[in-house]
Amino acid sequence: MWITALRKPQHFLDAGHDPNPTGGRCPVGATPATATMRAAVATSIPSERLELADVARPTPEADDDVVLRVHACGICGTDLHVLAGESYRPETPFVLGHEPVGVVVDAGAGARAWLDRRATITLFTGEGSCEACRAGDERLCPGLVSITGVLGEWGGYAEYLRVKAHHLVEVPESLSWADAASLVDGGATAANSVRVALTREPRRVLVLGGGPIGHLCAELLRVHGVAVQVVEPNPLRREVLRDIGHDVVTSAEDAGAPVDAVIDCTGVPSVLAPGLQALGPHGTYVLAGYARVPDVDFAVVSRKEADIRGIRSGRREDLESIIALAADQRIRLPETVAWRLSGVNDALTALRARQVPGKAVIVPDSVWKDGA
Repeated sequence: MWITALRKPQHFLDAGHDPNPTGGRCPVGATPATATMRAAVATSIPSERLELADVARPTPEADDDVVLRVHACGICGTDLHVLAGESYRPETPFVLGHEPVGVVVDAGAGARAWLDRRATITLFTGEGSCEACRAGDERLCPGLVSITGVLGEWGGYAEYLRVKAHHLVEVPESLSWADAASLVDGGATAANSVRVALTREPRRVLVLGGGPIGHLCAELLRVHGVAVQVVEPNPLRREVLRDIGHDVVTSAEDAGAPVDAVIDCTGVPSVLAPGLQALGPHGTYVLAGYARVPDVDFAVVSRKEADIRGIRSGRREDLESIIALAADQRIRLPETVAWRLSGVNDALTALRARQVPGKAVIVPDSVWKDGA
């Protein structure tokens, strides 16, 4: 994928920091030239750790800019892959975090109607004039400019975040910060995946992976009245799903086949073959998670005349729809486990060790209250 117009965010360059921040705070009583904020910074990639540092606090630079005070930010599996050097390669230093929620605390002249409102964001900035952008599919833009918190613009592992007002999506008061953060990218991805899977009106769907996205897919399918079975080898996540009434098995080989659609939320190469085997004729295999699979026998795809559909996050409408369902308590959300921003590396370690039953969320220390 070609990414154009990428740049270091101005708020870092203006701060006068060394390009590899060490995390030192301004001395007590000092008056810095620029107001600062605390952030978890990727100083190199690949890396297993983020560095806590003081960087310049962003301010509006254009009429349509807003500044969000971050109250929570979800950790996505993509973040782990980026840090491992297995995915996107943002220019370092870089602040990850593409699942932020917070309150708008500053705005340019054209965006002041957003002040004091709870909001989250859509992630993708396209070049604006292509067919995909005009159709609301900025994430598919061939000349993609930025993915907030992934490439280009810095993300939400920080106390503040600057975005364009047209990226904002309102967050209802009925959703906690942590629950809202669990929906930003994972929820949009799940809603898009289920929308694609439902195209052929399936009667039975198999969801591979019971993590946050798989959990939300299962809940959305339940709302639509479609029979769903989830494959999840992690006993922590199996227990969570079974406790709320879902049919969960350990492997795809144990699932009741054939099914009309498979939604693969794992990003694990080894599940592709058994997942395809579980499909019935004219079935749909939806890739919500993706991986490099070195040896694929596509004969099974041809013999079943199956469709394989890729998923890249979701549209604004996908995010809005799943936020509304969650706010109305029509879907049960993944269990959230929160860490302070200063403990972000502990959260990353727990995720790598598969010790998180649901969604990991980071909360800036400055807004932390009783475990978020």
